[in-house]
Amino acid sequence: MKVDTDPLQVAETSLCEPFECLMLEAIEVTPVQSISVKKYAEKVKADYPREEEDLINFLNRCKLHNKEIMLCPRCSAVCDKEADVGLQNYMPHVSNNNKWPNARP
Repeated sequence: MKVDTDPLQVAETSLCEPFECLMLEAIEVTPVQSISVKKYAEKVKADYPREEEDLINFLNRCKLHNKEIMLCPRCSAVCDKEADVGLQNYMPHVSNNNKWPNARP
């Protein structure tokens, strides 16, 4: 056994090969439709549990309609998976209310 030697070979452990360093994820561009805030709120009501509805009642309602449920990993929100995918193509239309000018320099 050698006393003054390093058991780890530093030259081999400090080298790191970059893996997928400059990779981009390509996705399809989908057109987003602008709808009124009232219609957007109606679509959201179908996706998420209602205010007075318990989680078990929401799960039972989705099970009766043979729908898949999705749990958001970031915020732990429960929603209907198919309806949420359909909701992604819509964006609520907000009126300008004359706060900012439309003219560009």
